[in-house]
Amino acid sequence: MKTQKAALTGLAVLTMLFSSAVAAQGKSKDIKIVLPSAVDVVEPCHMMTTALVGMVLRQNIVESLTKLSPKDNSVQPHLATSWQQVDPLTWRVNLRKGVKFHDGSAFNAEAVSTAVTRLLMPQLVCRDKIRLFAKSAITTKVVDEYTIDITTEQPTPLLPVTLAQIGITSPKTSMTAPTRQPVGTGPYVFTSWDPTQSLVVKRFDGYWGTKPEVEQATYIWRSEPALRASMVAVGEADIGLQIAPQDAVNAKSDFGYLNADSLRIRIIPQAAPLNDIHVRTALNLAVNRQAFIGTIVSKDVQLATQYMLPSVNGHNPALKPWGYDINKAKSLIKQAKAAGVKVDQEIILYGGDFLHANSTELLESLVQGWQQIGLNVKLKMIDKIQLSAMRRKPYAENRPPVLIHETHDNTAGDAVYTMMVYYHSSGQLSDLSNPKIDKMIEEASAASGPKRREIYQEANTYIQQQIVPDVMLYHLVSYIRVGPRLVYKPNSTTEGKIELSDIKFN
Repeated sequence: MKTQKAALTGLAVLTMLFSSAVAAQGKSKDIKIVLPSAVDVVEPCHMMTTALVGMVLRQNIVESLTKLSPKDNSVQPHLATSWQQVDPLTWRVNLRKGVKFHDGSAFNAEAVSTAVTRLLMPQLVCRDKIRLFAKSAITTKVVDEYTIDITTEQPTPLLPVTLAQIGITSPKTSMTAPTRQPVGTGPYVFTSWDPTQSLVVKRFDGYWGTKPEVEQATYIWRSEPALRASMVAVGEADIGLQIAPQDAVNAKSDFGYLNADSLRIRIIPQAAPLNDIHVRTALNLAVNRQAFIGTIVSKDVQLATQYMLPSVNGHNPALKPWGYDINKAKSLIKQAKAAGVKVDQEIILYGGDFLHANSTELLESLVQGWQQIGLNVKLKMIDKIQLSAMRRKPYAENRPPVLIHETHDNTAGDAVYTMMVYYHSSGQLSDLSNPKIDKMIEEASAASGPKRREIYQEANTYIQQQIVPDVMLYHLVSYIRVGPRLVYKPNSTTEGKIELSDIKFN
């Protein structure tokens, strides 16, 4: 009886401890977010081009001068309070007073000038520079403590939009080496980072703006979508990113959203058989895009006709998706072969399983379709670092025939952030060298209003119909699972940033 009484007493203690732990978790303002892959770099000048870096740092650790509304992409004040164009090349920006960096440095015009200069430093190879200033040099001039002039080499009517993409780092940040301890003005301080396991940020009590509810956020990473979903379901995490469509079955916790990512297979056109337009056209005709919708990809995706969302200024709604015509595709390959094109040359499709849910399954299906029309395509899955290096210049000489699995998000709302980088001959992610395309992109980039939109639309039509440099697939939908403790609804910017200030507790 004494033994039984002791056992019951022990059980009661364990129950009390368990209940206390559950209660403590319920009261805690610390959260855990599980990502699809590791945060392997924390350099703020990669925030726009590397989604996971932006998701952690952008507007949490490092803030921008302006912000874009997720509803309509309108430019909103942030670290800048106002701005005006003083001549065709120069914008004058007025800065917010009373702001401090996490290291105590003053936020002022000198700090902004230093941050912009750092973005352009050749030693850093900042990826954001590639997308933001691919062809235009930029200089700054301090007018007074809280006023700065920003001048571009060419007219930049959308500079206030561009300022929403530039992270303002502390002037004490190294100008020549990537940082491993980013310092900004945001509502959270970068606390710790183990590239193999986790990253932690804590609330910054000296923040100039509204105090957020989340006190600490820990980011971890798991590659399996089902595991990320289950971790939230059992309470091991509070938010799970990139849940697979087949796992997003709970309407109370699982939310889908058009994530701004456009998916394509990029064609490297320098070597046979991909240097032949018949082959590039056949690649498109051999893809049954509709058959994958609701199976391998979400039922909510949109067919893509160009490398930007319909909401982006410069998107051409007159372009129609490729149809599926396997017989015509076979005929085009036969025509190319008859003309002497080496259609049996091995083509490697390089893919990354981290880009979106069910990546491998989709790519395997594409390869089967291309093999069916007589092309010798092989699939090779590689990691994020390898794929990133393959995508950008400088390219290896005498590149073999290659296809690259690729996604791109244009959350800034204007075609310049796509066209200059991916299709202009100077673009760091471009395989093209076409004077006509270059001229159209340059004219559009310097224009404004309806003329800007019309020239970009013309360029998109020419690229997709006359050049065929890619196999356009889908505008993607992502799914996120949110635990019962939190109130958070994703939007089109979620894929590139999750502002912890937007998260509330039930």
